[in-house]
Amino acid sequence: MRRIILKIFPLLILFFVASCSGYDSRVFASYEDMVKSAKEEVRWIAAGDFKKVMESGDNYYLVDCREQVEFDSSCIKGAIPVPRGVLESEIASKVPRHRIPLYIYCSNGDRSALAAKVLPLLKYSNVRVIEGGFDNWKSSYPDLVENNPVRGAVKAAPKKASGGCGG
Repeated sequence: MRRIILKIFPLLILFFVASCSGYDSRVFASYEDMVKSAKEEVRWIAAGDFKKVMESGDNYYLVDCREQVEFDSSCIKGAIPVPRGVLESEIASKVPRHRIPLYIYCSNGDRSALAAKVLPLLKYSNVRVIEGGFDNWKSSYPDLVENNPVRGAVKAAPKKASGGCGG
């Protein structure tokens, strides 16, 4: 009886660990299907509401996940460039504090929705995608667009220190 338990116990543990991992292992027929699913599952913020966040003085990160060449042309003022293709490997160095709200955008919302699906897996707990992306922002708030941004050392600290434990 003891032998049976010793053989079955590791299998049960493996089963429970695998079933409780929470990892999304769905398979999609196309990129469009994957984006559609991501857009249904992420949290959004209207451009006007994000403008209020900018004006509030609250702590936040603003991440531009477009390609570097797109960012180099223009971006939302104060954005941190972290292209979608290298997001997983670079986000921690550019956005080190996981509990501070993180707002993300791309040109139209597709790449940023995919990025927003991944960020909670990297322990970012408060992620929102800016509706309509940079294209919408640029037409709605041209005065809050930075043309040809220069980023020497990318600013990794939030606007204010939070003082919280781990945040």
